[in-house]
Amino acid sequence: MKLTAVMLGIGIVAAGCGGFVYTTVGGTVTGLGTGNTLVLRNEANYTQTLTADGTFSFNVASNANYAITVLTQPNTVNCAVANGTGRMTGESSVNNIAVSCTPNVQIGGTLSGMSDTGSITLYNNAATTATVTANGSFLFPNYVVNGGAYDITVGVPPAAQYCTVANGKGVASLANPAAALTASVTCIPATPVKFTVNGLTAGLVLTVANTVNGYVDNYTVTAPGNYAFGWSWLNGTPFSISVVTQPTGQTCKITGATGTVIESNPAASANIVVDCAKT
Repeated sequence: MKLTAVMLGIGIVAAGCGGFVYTTVGGTVTGLGTGNTLVLRNEANYTQTLTADGTFSFNVASNANYAITVLTQPNTVNCAVANGTGRMTGESSVNNIAVSCTPNVQIGGTLSGMSDTGSITLYNNAATTATVTANGSFLFPNYVVNGGAYDITVGVPPAAQYCTVANGKGVASLANPAAALTASVTCIPATPVKFTVNGLTAGLVLTVANTVNGYVDNYTVTAPGNYAFGWSWLNGTPFSISVVTQPTGQTCKITGATGTVIESNPAASANIVVDCAKT
């Protein structure tokens, strides 16, 4: 049987034995605003990128199932899809899919006590980060969905300082967005824990850890030298150093693996020696 095809706008009609019709499924995006990027995806993994409110559509066969979802959420808003799934039952287009975007909540606070040359990395929910290089107010680049939890912690403190977070946990709420901007990060002088590595063959990987009150501070080196763990500690804090990963073909042993940080005697936490030798 002869098969003919006719182009109809953005759809294609193919008639004849086993004929089929392509039409469209789509709808409207609202609340996206400006400066945001939303990526939608259909059941066949085709995508559409939108940067403003408006309409969208995907091609779909007249008898096929469809599923429109959000592939990539914008930062400052959160978008939800209504009427995004169904099955085409004819040649008419579907245009009732509604993508509604509502504002997210920004997270931040105030930093104080950091040295003028310092830098601190903060985590939110142990994932997104904010690097702060001066005292004063700070903001995370990633917003939190309304109703979502946030938990600000110190990821990497400034050198020779110990930092704590107050009022860093909560639930983001559009009813009170200011509450998510009240975290207080305070830094005070502290004593580093330092170690010396001898005998390590350059290029091999050695990982050691300092365990303090259940917190594990890992440090990886690939050459002999003098090093300091990322965290410094307050006077009287006990420390315990261990080898996490031995270098290939070598065994490293630690002298002075345990001790206590003494503010008036910083050498007490700087005389740790890691000696490596061929196995």
